[in-house]
Amino acid sequence: MKSILKQLMLQNKRGIGMVLPLLVLFALLMGAPGEVAAQGQKRVVQLTGFVTIGDSLYGVAGVNVFIPKTSRGTQTNQYGFFSLPVLTGDSVVFSAIGYKKQYLIIPQNYQSQGYSIIMQMQEDPTELPTVNVFPWATERDFKDAVLAVKLPDDGMAVALRNLDPKRLEELFGTTPMDGNANFRTWNMQNVQKQEQRNMFPTVSPFAILQLINMLKNGEFNKK
Repeated sequence: MKSILKQLMLQNKRGIGMVLPLLVLFALLMGAPGEVAAQGQKRVVQLTGFVTIGDSLYGVAGVNVFIPKTSRGTQTNQYGFFSLPVLTGDSVVFSAIGYKKQYLIIPQNYQSQGYSIIMQMQEDPTELPTVNVFPWATERDFKDAVLAVKLPDDGMAVALRNLDPKRLEELFGTTPMDGNANFRTWNMQNVQKQEQRNMFPTVSPFAILQLINMLKNGEFNKK
């Protein structure tokens, strides 16, 4: 550096008109690498925000917030809040099942240390294709299962089996009576009690006293 300046000063004898352009060119060459390095540097910015459903205030939990092709990323908590360090110029992706992907670009010339946003996710329901579940592993297993099926008896066979005397006797002994049967039984019991009462005539107590007096007076002996 000093040798270059000495050479420039020695050439001062040839004229000031030739020295000035060389000094300007030297200054540009010295300053250019610094400017290029400054432009290539990226600043760290703390990105924080709240992810909601549309224009509502309901937070979306479990949303992936990441920078593609890097290992930097996070997820929103149960309230939809997240915080992630990023670099200026990064493209941040917000993705979750059932929602459309959203993108955010951090400005290249952003000067602040923090960047806060409210990201609105748009619902994107996807209808999955219908899947027919076949309960048998192979077609042969299906044929074996069909052949092993026991079909029910026809109506006549069922009726004959139900009218079997032993079967009927078993049903009569185990089947409880319904309301009508209970009423008929109660009514029959009342009729039997009434008949029993009619078999024994009612005797008046006065007639018994009169009979005793007649026996005492010997009226039966006189006759």
